Amino acid sequence: MRRDPAPLVLGFADLFDQLGTDHLRYSAAAQALSGHDIAIEGFLSHGHGPRPTMLLVDQPGVCPDCSPAPAAVIALVGASSAPREGADRPVRVVGRLDYGFRIDAGVASILRIENATVFPVETSA
Repeated sequence: MRRDPAPLVLGFADLFDQLGTDHLRYSAAAQALSGHDIAIEGFLSHGHGPRPTMLLVDQPGVCPDCSPAPAAVIALVGASSAPREGADRPVRVVGRLDYGFRIDAGVASILRIENATVFPVETSA
């Protein structure tokens, strides 16, 4: 698999259709961009269960397991350098996008960023 010279900068709207609705679904681009190095901003969340998984969501405070509406979520496989403070602060994640149903260590996902590196996003106060 080739390595992209610079990651593609994407947003959740590039990977999901009908964000914020009950009709949320993965976009055709999610599959087409699988295998590319990407950079995307969002918020960290953690899945429930015996093996909590680090997740990237499009809104602060969203728990995909508890949300009454479908949540846009990307699993962060092998994530490193996660910020420890300010759970509701935005982060930038860089890694290889992978699309398709897969189970890793007992955790199922459809959209993942492999070898994800998480950076805090500087915001002006």
